[in-house]
Amino acid sequence: MKKKRREILQKEKRFSNRTLALASAILVVLTVGGILLSRFFWQLPPVEFPFRAAIVDQLSLEFPNSEYNVSGSVSHMLRDAGFNVSYFESKNVSVAFYKELVRLNYGIIILRTHSAQRETETLVDLFSSERFDTGKYDSELEHGLVTVGYYSWNPSRRYFTIPPKFIESLADRFPKSIVIAMGCNTLNTTCTEMAEAFIGKGAIAYVGWTGLVATPHADAETIKLLHGFLNESKTLDQAVRSTEPDLDYPSSRMTYYPHVVVNLTLSNLRTEKKASILFQDLATGSEFSFQVCGARARPTRFKSYQN
Repeated sequence: MKKKRREILQKEKRFSNRTLALASAILVVLTVGGILLSRFFWQLPPVEFPFRAAIVDQLSLEFPNSEYNVSGSVSHMLRDAGFNVSYFESKNVSVAFYKELVRLNYGIIILRTHSAQRETETLVDLFSSERFDTGKYDSELEHGLVTVGYYSWNPSRRYFTIPPKFIESLADRFPKSIVIAMGCNTLNTTCTEMAEAFIGKGAIAYVGWTGLVATPHADAETIKLLHGFLNESKTLDQAVRSTEPDLDYPSSRMTYYPHVVVNLTLSNLRTEKKASILFQDLATGSEFSFQVCGARARPTRFKSYQN
């Protein structure tokens, strides 16, 4: 009887050892696989919203900021909200500038630019300050990547303009940018191609006008919009709704695209950025050293994260 019991205990011990060895092997595989997968994914960190802003003032030469002083007021609000601000006056706003803008990593892009709806099409073009020159951008003109426009009050002076197709053709992507297009018809309900182009290239939201708007009114309402979004903790929807139509063009109002960003707030973007910074810090700064002891594996060193 004792011999038989001893044999049973030996069999149970061998079974227990095999089970433990198998469990240890599985845990090692899962641990190593998890490390490899985490290294792979951490090499591809999520795009984060950058707290950098650009004021593109293509109108600064012919339409200075007047009493609203957009460059000063908006710059001040943005800096108080934690943004680094870059201001680009009219002479800088060329076709090459628009092409480079996507690479400069701006979270908020304010386009204080003239824009116009084409006479026979439902397309809106953004103006550059670069005068039309025969022989320049021939290939881009041929393929519709650049167009030519003029101010209605001065049709003899023509400028290179930027169509939605230009934005779509950009090699890089915007880093979840909020684009505020201050010109006429920039978000006309029949002309959403420009908004769609920016969103398709990585922007998270696009704000514009549904019709004509005078420059002083666009200046005042853009300041109101940003004050609500940056200083009053309003959602993008609430900030846009706080703006008013131009009395000279009462059917024209400020709106945004796409409507899924109705609850977007600056607080959301701050939280997302902190999470992204933590994610990247863990990816680039964490060092693991695993010891396998029986069925356990634990990190023996971990670089702490400080915000």
